[in-house]
Amino acid sequence: MKVLMIKLFQRFQRILQYLFYSILSTILDVIVVWIAFHMAGVDLAVANTMGIITGFLLSYVLSVKTVFDTRHDISAFAVYLSTSAVGMLLADGLIVTAYELSIPYCPKHFAFLLSKGVSVVLPFFLMYFMRKYLYLWLNKRRSLI
Repeated sequence: MKVLMIKLFQRFQRILQYLFYSILSTILDVIVVWIAFHMAGVDLAVANTMGIITGFLLSYVLSVKTVFDTRHDISAFAVYLSTSAVGMLLADGLIVTAYELSIPYCPKHFAFLLSKGVSVVLPFFLMYFMRKYLYLWLNKRRSLI
């Protein structure tokens, strides 16, 4: 059983690292959104965008080398930024939709947490696989030059 667990960990090590870094980034993201939306009265989509940008910067610094095995340069940043833009648009749409759908049924703070959770899960997987394949392509292209 222990050997099986080690093999599973080794097989999924990169996505687990990405998950850990994403959790850290998401914690920072949620704190920023919570403060902006609940304390500063910023529009939910704008607050969510502020949180995503803050989390993006932390995630980029932590994961580009260790998860995606590429160097910090303009090309790597462009891949991370473009995939984050796709993820942010999806997350903004999801958070607003989930919030609007849940607010009639639950308290405002719970509706926020529920909608924020929804806006994190789908973009997490989408961005991981987009980044994984774009960085593989980028690294292959670099090796040809």
